[in-house]
Amino acid sequence: KTSRKTDAGRAAAPSRKARKDPAAPNAEDPPAAAAARPAPSASQRASYLQAREAKLKACRFNLSALPAGKRVHDTSRTIKKPTPAWAGFWPPLRELMQNTIDHLDLAPRGRLNSALSLRVERPAGQRGTLASIAFRCGDEPVCAIEVEEDELRILQHYTFPLHPRALETGVPDAGKGGDATAGGFGDGFKTAAAALLGQPACRTIRWTFETAEGRTVRWDFVGAERAAVGNLRASRVLEVHVTADAAPAGAA
Repeated sequence: KTSRKTDAGRAAAPSRKARKDPAAPNAEDPPAAAAARPAPSASQRASYLQAREAKLKACRFNLSALPAGKRVHDTSRTIKKPTPAWAGFWPPLRELMQNTIDHLDLAPRGRLNSALSLRVERPAGQRGTLASIAFRCGDEPVCAIEVEEDELRILQHYTFPLHPRALETGVPDAGKGGDATAGGFGDGFKTAAAALLGQPACRTIRWTFETAEGRTVRWDFVGAERAAVGNLRASRVLEVHVTADAAPAGAA
């Protein structure tokens, strides 16, 4: 799984992924309920985008706190055969998808946000490409889910880079009720990453954050080997390698 998260509302999509004309025959709107819903009004779209900007502002911190180069963070999670509740790809992917849905408020109460449109594309003639699902607010891209035979990409806008403190266990999340948050901020994505890497078919998990200031921060989720010690068996643990590029001149 590769996920690109950006705080730029109009960030460019990856060049390796060809885009289709929305009017092309292989582009379609979801059927039934989505097709019958009224078009979002200008006030709904403006309110939604205002809320995204407000949340983006609330999540900001000084990026100078992230030194250039790579830092290795231990998550205190052991990678092993997933429990039945986390077995297979669907449970951990569902957790990661839910994080995206919640952060961008894509589907409050389980229904598509009234300010958004949803479009599904099934590109023809592209080897391995199965589908692209795009959420938009008017002309503004909000989120895209791109599915290939061996890769899932989530392109998530209006998202500031996470601070490595999110990798701590049980850290309170001010946006979710503080100490009342079950497990603390990031508990779900760390559990999901460990469950995915515990399956032989999952080779890599990468998050790439691109900021409006021109900085790129990459998180690589890695299974690191630990040698046996005394009566403790050898194991793999979840590490996150956070790599930040240098800040452009004059940028924080």
